[in-house]
Amino acid sequence: MEVYYSQRFNPEELALLGRAIGTISHGTIIVGRDGRAISRYGKRAMVVGIVSTGSTIMDVRLIPLIALKDFAHRKGLPLAYVYYYGGVRVYVSGIDSEEIKTILESKSFIEAQPNDIGATVYYPNALDDFLHEIFKHYNFRVKGKALVDAMNTPAVLFFPRISDHFGFEVELINDMMTSYLPPKPKEVFLHKLNKGDYDFGLRFRPEGVVEFYRDGEELEFSSMWKLLDHMKKNL
Repeated sequence: MEVYYSQRFNPEELALLGRAIGTISHGTIIVGRDGRAISRYGKRAMVVGIVSTGSTIMDVRLIPLIALKDFAHRKGLPLAYVYYYGGVRVYVSGIDSEEIKTILESKSFIEAQPNDIGATVYYPNALDDFLHEIFKHYNFRVKGKALVDAMNTPAVLFFPRISDHFGFEVELINDMMTSYLPPKPKEVFLHKLNKGDYDFGLRFRPEGVVEFYRDGEELEFSSMWKLLDHMKKNL
């Protein structure tokens, strides 16, 4: 769930949000970000707040949100993800958003003693490990060509590894994950998909949802595992 949005970059607000997140979780929290510099710095500000409560950070750095959601779910840990889409946003899972709001309003943060400040564990290979697990589980082949709208998110990092493994061609649009320009609208994707020689389409939204298009059907998945289950049965 999205718990923060601001058109401006405000590291103080992100640090306070981190303090609220750390106060609630008070354990290990997985954090990640998209490809913009503002997200990298925003994540750092949020992490300062989290570790100030004594919570530990597992920092997976740059990763598509939909992959991080699956990764965190399989590890049984909460996550916090900083990304840019018309402003700075923070998505959390495994943490009660109402509790975050309450703690921010009351400012009743846990304050760790200097020797109890939380640690940061870096896990830069999270996406590689996630894809390795996916490829180990799924061996089916997909024929044809897909139009993929990455919506200027790190979903572009899925390709060409996913398409190579499953054997289909890909044409990417909105693949500039470091750009602050808004992606071309959905209508452009749909027009191109309907007019072109494509067998199916994928559209990766910034909030960690993928849309699947085939023969006039449109479905949404919040997990890559669920998307691939569907593709295995229907392609």
